[in-house]
Amino acid sequence: MSKLFKWLIVVFIFCVGGYMLAEWKMKREVISFLERKVPDHIDFSYDKLTINLIKGNIAFYDVTVVSLGRQTSSCEIKVNADQLSIKGFSYWKILFEKSIFIKTLTLSKPHLNFKTCPKDSDNVIANKSNPIKLLKEIFVEELIFEDGIVEIWDSEEEVELIAVESIGLHLNNVATDPEVITKYVPFTFSKYNIEFLNFTAPLGKYEKLHLESMVMNNSTIDITNISLSTIYSKSELSKEITYQRDHVDLKVPTITVKNHTYLASNDSLQVHFKHLILSEPNLEMYRDKSRLEDFRKKPLYGELLQKLPFKVAIDSVFIEKGTIIYEEDMPNNTKAGALHFNDLDVSISNLSNMIAVKDPVKIQLDANLMGTGKFHLDWQFNVHDPRNSFLISGRLSNLKTERLNEFLVPNLRTQTTGTIDQLYFTISGDEYTSTGEIKMSYEDFKFQVLNKERIAVKKVLSFIGNLFVNDGSKADAEGYRYGDISVERTKHKSFFNYLWINLQDGLLSVLTGNGKKE
Repeated sequence: MSKLFKWLIVVFIFCVGGYMLAEWKMKREVISFLERKVPDHIDFSYDKLTINLIKGNIAFYDVTVVSLGRQTSSCEIKVNADQLSIKGFSYWKILFEKSIFIKTLTLSKPHLNFKTCPKDSDNVIANKSNPIKLLKEIFVEELIFEDGIVEIWDSEEEVELIAVESIGLHLNNVATDPEVITKYVPFTFSKYNIEFLNFTAPLGKYEKLHLESMVMNNSTIDITNISLSTIYSKSELSKEITYQRDHVDLKVPTITVKNHTYLASNDSLQVHFKHLILSEPNLEMYRDKSRLEDFRKKPLYGELLQKLPFKVAIDSVFIEKGTIIYEEDMPNNTKAGALHFNDLDVSISNLSNMIAVKDPVKIQLDANLMGTGKFHLDWQFNVHDPRNSFLISGRLSNLKTERLNEFLVPNLRTQTTGTIDQLYFTISGDEYTSTGEIKMSYEDFKFQVLNKERIAVKKVLSFIGNLFVNDGSKADAEGYRYGDISVERTKHKSFFNYLWINLQDGLLSVLTGNGKKE
């Protein structure tokens, strides 16, 4: 064996031994770093650690992270993952530029379990006494959260608040430094992509939210098959409640958000959407009127927007080809009466609760009422007006009033005949009172009062009532009769009840007044 070959063997053994020693030393340094830098309230453990010095790769297997102490609204966070891998770790950056550079950081199949803090929790010391202090900048070119599961439970771990069957996260150019890490969002990033599958969350005691999938990136959000529904059946809900409450079933096949931005500042969040599009939503609402009436004040929509826990600005909202079915069930053992709105198209602009947005919220609505009447509505209100003032105008055409009997018979014990050819109205009001004008052209309008069982006509009452109702023949040259609107709001009822009693007052004025324009 030649000397050269012997020397090559020695050099090879030396290099391999040196590499193994360096790898062992690196492992010791990583372990020491974690022991020194991980805060006391965080327990980080793993089953196996591998290091490849040549490629700059570090991998932890069967990782478990447990964080105790208040973290925003969470008092316990548990993370289990198959692998935490770091690829492309730069030794040059950390030795000569005093920064940490990682090409790719991947968390594989993580299971995240959060437990919220009890309401009386005073466990706020742990997080403040163990702040994460950075001495170097950290930059991750690509951060990947792969095939994750998320669960958020209440403080007693009895109620699951949020569940996500699968979540994927991809962030680019993630960076933080000693200053950024102390902020509300402790890092910055450029491009991102988030994917959810089967997201579920309760909305209070009676409703739940579910979405089949969501894909979110820098420019758009696409949601498929979202539903908001009451967790009880109609009969079960009636047994659970003391006061009247709507049974809700809302399904939306697709929701699209275009050009969205977010700003977190001073523990507050601002959300801005350029366009929000809901395609073919179907809303079914049912109310059991045999329950007690809730006399607590219901805020109007401007006040509700003001009370949101975050600031929002949506330039435009579009609802396409929607359906609304509203049923009321009176305590009379009859079939529930229903109102139907089909082919519903809605356009909303300036939907915002930001003080800087001065323009009023504007809503335009078109729909078919009961499958026959063409209904249009223009509605605007100022979110920051302390009186919640609003202006509404609308029109209704070609309504065969017999179609309303499906709702009128069970709920009001009346039925109608005749046709509303054209109806126009304008209403101006606030939280307390409203006034307006209405004009209508109609033909052969009559109504009948039914008996208690709703199967026979009370002929005397119907005859007397129709004596005061003009059948539409006494109109102006254009075929219209006119009326005035003046009502006081019932504050414990919804805005749509307010709109209904305005129209009801106007119709009564048209039908029983002199019909002349003042």
